[in-house]
Amino acid sequence: MSTKRTTSYTPQTERPQYTRRNVTVPFNEINEEGTYYFHPTGWLYRVPADSISLGHSPMMNICSLEECYVTKVSDDPWIPLNKAREICSNWDFSVNF
Repeated sequence: MSTKRTTSYTPQTERPQYTRRNVTVPFNEINEEGTYYFHPTGWLYRVPADSISLGHSPMMNICSLEECYVTKVSDDPWIPLNKAREICSNWDFSVNF
């Protein structure tokens, strides 16, 4: 007798959905709200909708000789830290948050 295991993630309606894909862009090209892993330092950046809306502040820019890349961890800018660490760990990122 074989047992079938399901490994798909089925979110409940009251829980926020977490991003399952690994999208990496330069920091200055962030155009969606969410939580991002900052590759040069291992820091976590929370980007709420207000920070990317035109005419709103705060707006951040990073100037560097090298490209500073970020990877989107979640669509939810307020993802719990332990969940963000777990996602980054699964992607073999060294966290510093």
